[in-house]
Amino acid sequence: MSAISSAVKRKVNWVPPAVGLALLGLIVWRMVYLHGLNPNFNASFFAGAFLRSFQLGSLYALIALGYTMVYGIIRLINFAHGEVFMVGAFAAYFLFSTTPMAWPVAIVVALVVTYGFMQILNFWRGRLTDPLVLVGGALAFVAVSVALASTTLGWLAAMVASMFITGVLGVTIDRVAYRPLRGAPRNSMLITAIAVSFFLQNFGILAFSNRQTPFRPPSFWTQPLQVQVAGETLFTSWMIVLVPLVTAVLVVSLTLFVTRTRLGKAMRATAQDAETARMMGVNVDRVIATTFLLGSMLAAAAAVMWGMTFGSINQPAIFGILPGIKAFAAAVIGGIGSLPGAVVGGVLLGFLENFLTALFPRTAEFPGITEYKDTFAFLAMILILLVRPSGIVGEDLSEKV
Repeated sequence: MSAISSAVKRKVNWVPPAVGLALLGLIVWRMVYLHGLNPNFNASFFAGAFLRSFQLGSLYALIALGYTMVYGIIRLINFAHGEVFMVGAFAAYFLFSTTPMAWPVAIVVALVVTYGFMQILNFWRGRLTDPLVLVGGALAFVAVSVALASTTLGWLAAMVASMFITGVLGVTIDRVAYRPLRGAPRNSMLITAIAVSFFLQNFGILAFSNRQTPFRPPSFWTQPLQVQVAGETLFTSWMIVLVPLVTAVLVVSLTLFVTRTRLGKAMRATAQDAETARMMGVNVDRVIATTFLLGSMLAAAAAVMWGMTFGSINQPAIFGILPGIKAFAAAVIGGIGSLPGAVVGGVLLGFLENFLTALFPRTAEFPGITEYKDTFAFLAMILILLVRPSGIVGEDLSEKV
């Protein structure tokens, strides 16, 4: 009897499925309507828009993971994350466009890359002075120095090296700008994050360039790709396959690290209650540094994929601003502090920005909405905050205040 009564009490919420089916019906109706207006709005047009939306959403997801990881640990909106994304793009650009380098330059760059590699080894050994970490660092330094001075790096090697460089940058930002303010009011750290963002923007102009830069490393993945869809030809590039693939590999690797390793468990414990974790023997400063390291490395991977997708990177002062703010909006939409939420929010934002503009293109009677696509992220964020402040996948934030 109790089982029957409990089954009666559990009511299935049919609202989300009903809303989803209604939206799907409206989308199909809109596609059929547009095809009736203009035969160019055919199956290949919408299939291309769908794939490009998923590609763009994957890029936003990689950037958003950095925001959500840092917020989940120390409750800080790291507004310098967009500039770390910018540094990753320009570091990769110089690595594949200026190699082979002169030996003095190669040694300096190799030192930074090696330190980032040693930080990764430090995940499992616990200290940088561990003999295995030191031996691995020495071997990496020799290998990277020789590679930089004698060969031309491809996009993959440049991306990996750039990830180590931005990882070191993220750890440095935490140690110099944020760690001294751990016990200060939260607004102090927020203001410092904005200051670091401005510093990196101006540093980028002085150190890199003040103009748009081509980003075209030789690669099979940037070659054209033609796909037949319902008898029509879809013209795109192999990047539409590479970007989601790289994102999936990195997201799965991060998830396994957080859920299966000892340091990952320490990160989850610190996110839940830093003071209790510290009393239980968790090195909270090491956990926070690891968070900045991983988030910055993901930003660099996204930056390389971004440059290869669009063929150029903008000047440093503005390159990281808009993608960074949109990725922050994606993290909020999905549920800031939640890794799955960052991925869901990023992909959703990609569809709002790309597929929605394909559903409302320029026609003879309608000017289109392409000019307004940059506002969709913020409109969606406002709507989510009004309806579900914790985000689509996020947990109740009130318990963590």
